[in-house]
Amino acid sequence: MSIYRHRTGLIEDVHETPMVRNAPVPAKSRVLSAESRDWLRDRKANPVGHLLPVSARWLDRLPLEVCPRELARHYPRIVNLIALQWNDRNACSAYFEALSFDRRGARQGFPVEVHREILRLCEHWYTRG
Repeated sequence: MSIYRHRTGLIEDVHETPMVRNAPVPAKSRVLSAESRDWLRDRKANPVGHLLPVSARWLDRLPLEVCPRELARHYPRIVNLIALQWNDRNACSAYFEALSFDRRGARQGFPVEVHREILRLCEHWYTRG
């Protein structure tokens, strides 16, 4: 039996609601066209733009010489991600690498002081006991 032949049985027994051609669509049920919809906003969640309490506690536990104050002030979402991954060897290592190397090719980079803080923090992470 070919998969392209019409099958008989259950499929024929399914009852569908008949479609009325050219029937007006209620305003609430209209779907936005693909061109008018902002797909980027729908697909991408907005990151938290402030320091989370868990991140603030993590910063308090860091030695003063490696505490990234400028990074936390200008890029709290990055500090949140580092704090949440701090004890995960693979995830934190991968995130430090992603922060250090531009894989997209169009980034302007961090301000000098923020970059220094990231490097100090990264060195501290790799050499901690």
